[in-house]
Amino acid sequence: MTCAMSHDHYSSLSLEPGDIRLLRVLPDKDEAAPIRCQLFNYSLHESTKGTHLYEALSYVWGNPKKVLPIFVADHPFDVTENLHAALLRLRDRSFERVIWVDAICINQEDNSEKEHQILSMAKIYSQANRVIVWLGEAEDNSDEALKALRAAGMNGNVLRNQAIQQAILQLLQRPWFRRVWVRQQTFE
Repeated sequence: MTCAMSHDHYSSLSLEPGDIRLLRVLPDKDEAAPIRCQLFNYSLHESTKGTHLYEALSYVWGNPKKVLPIFVADHPFDVTENLHAALLRLRDRSFERVIWVDAICINQEDNSEKEHQILSMAKIYSQANRVIVWLGEAEDNSDEALKALRAAGMNGNVLRNQAIQQAILQLLQRPWFRRVWVRQQTFE
């Protein structure tokens, strides 16, 4: 992934366990407006209670050659189309949203930082107030599949409708379910 925001624009991050960066996604009433964000350092030690007031995004990066710009502290920063779509959906019209997203919060040009942050990912996700899974835009009746799964989970119903079963199978074929992290966590 390329980025116009240079290595110099990242604030230094200590290699202490629990020191991370978070992304503040600024609100905009105009859904077509460019995505504007701010990065800031944060320590997971700041609160002794279990979770912190940020969300963690789990997604598939997507094609590194297909990028769109966002703005981090008014500097252009290229992200994959998939991440751009996720941030567009997550941006609120009125309130800022604080998210941990690996492609932006970790300086991808600093190998020692990347190694250190990757070792902290379990802690980052487990201490987030909420983990958001971005599977991509709705297609192949994925919205119906999710509704059916939600209803089946609440009611214990068996899913007998052939079209819904097919929609669920299509949903489970998305790249997110093939990620190593997901398989590792599912089968442990």
